[in-house]
Amino acid sequence: MPYRIDIYIGSDNGSRKINDGYLSKVRLWADKNFPTGYTMLRGQGCYGGFTEDSLLINVLSDCDLSLKHQIERLKDDLRQDAIIVAKHPVSLEII
Repeated sequence: MPYRIDIYIGSDNGSRKINDGYLSKVRLWADKNFPTGYTMLRGQGCYGGFTEDSLLINVLSDCDLSLKHQIERLKDDLRQDAIIVAKHPVSLEII
């Protein structure tokens, strides 16, 4: 069954901004883990009562991917308290 995977990543905890170095780390991680493609969106989020720059990585996959270890490594590398992963079974149609 096809899945949509949404990965919510907050900004640098000190500045609450996403600088080029931080974004580069996330892009390299996403390129490695999703070589067939993904979508990355930048926006604003709120976590713990504070507004911050945020990233959303959206992936469409043929199956439910196990990403726990990869996400834990990214979380440690970015020094994040948490990264949220939401998975949704979907119906896909390519037109």
